[in-house]
Amino acid sequence: MIPAVANHESRVTNHYDVIIAGASFAGLAVAQRLVGRRVVLLDRAPVGRGVTSACGAPVSIVNAMGAEGSILQVHDRLILHTPAGEAVWPLPEPFCTFDYQRFCELAWARARVEFLQATVAGRSGSTVHTTRGGAFSGTLLADATGWRAALAAAPGSAYVNRRWMAFGLESEVVCPHEPGLHFYFLPEVRDGYAWAFPAGEGVRFGVLSYLGRSKLGPALEQFMSRFGQRPAAVHGGFLASGLRPPVVDGVFIAGDASGHCLPLTGEGIRTAVLAGFECGDLLRQVLDGERTRDQAEATYQAFVAKSRRKFHALTWANLAVLALPRRAVASVATMLARPRVLGPLLAQYLNLFEKSATRPGATLPAHSGRL
Repeated sequence: MIPAVANHESRVTNHYDVIIAGASFAGLAVAQRLVGRRVVLLDRAPVGRGVTSACGAPVSIVNAMGAEGSILQVHDRLILHTPAGEAVWPLPEPFCTFDYQRFCELAWARARVEFLQATVAGRSGSTVHTTRGGAFSGTLLADATGWRAALAAAPGSAYVNRRWMAFGLESEVVCPHEPGLHFYFLPEVRDGYAWAFPAGEGVRFGVLSYLGRSKLGPALEQFMSRFGQRPAAVHGGFLASGLRPPVVDGVFIAGDASGHCLPLTGEGIRTAVLAGFECGDLLRQVLDGERTRDQAEATYQAFVAKSRRKFHALTWANLAVLALPRRAVASVATMLARPRVLGPLLAQYLNLFEKSATRPGATLPAHSGRL
């Protein structure tokens, strides 16, 4: 168990180089780029608690976070299931399913920053107020609090928290299952999809509504009954897609807080980590005097803007899946499985959030320019 920082009340007037709100994928990635600086990481739950993700990501991303010890199973293909059959899509690089708590603990250990368990209650300029009754000032602020965008959307902020909100619900049970990341376009969730992700001895079964319906318990039960299973403990949450401004009122925003979750697929870990790395690099450069704050803001905005067309393309594909009959979805999935089509398609999909030119020596994970 990772303890919270003790005696917070005695240090409420302390100033930090960077305050990061949110201790999940994006927040931890930001923190890892700020080793050696005075940084505090705020989250309403202990590090590694409160999982809402299916925890599937490229192996290279997990390794880049120093969390390879959390990997449970590696997968080399996607399998799309429809009423008309299945289509197999080989992956150009391996993905994995991993243990969320272990991932966060390993990533936090590498970051070596302070952690405070507290909920953001508001912000006054560069001062962050928390439910612990304390106020913390920061030279720079980063929001990685997920779809709530608690820091950027504080009262009086210019941030507009209006994005495409999907909702997913998942339960993990111990049972056998064919390897691979399985997606199901079946009647259980007409406005979304279901999934089965093997993760070591367990399998993560889930359902997602593109339209944000949150009462998905019956759909999850019906889906899992296909495999002779019933839900155990469930977890889930909203997935925020649709890019928002990455900097608002001087607050740098990464992950779901800025709509970095991908439309159509719901993948958000890869984009959260890559945006977090870029954000952290730029904050470090400001602290080191290599860039002004305005220059860092402009560079981060350009970094996100480069992928805007791909986000829009995925949004249109998302709308098409909602509108098409399931048999039409099956035909499209089979057509796209042809190697000459699938290779370039996945290359474009995995080439989101390319590294921009930052300070010499700043690196992203191997192959990250092609993720």
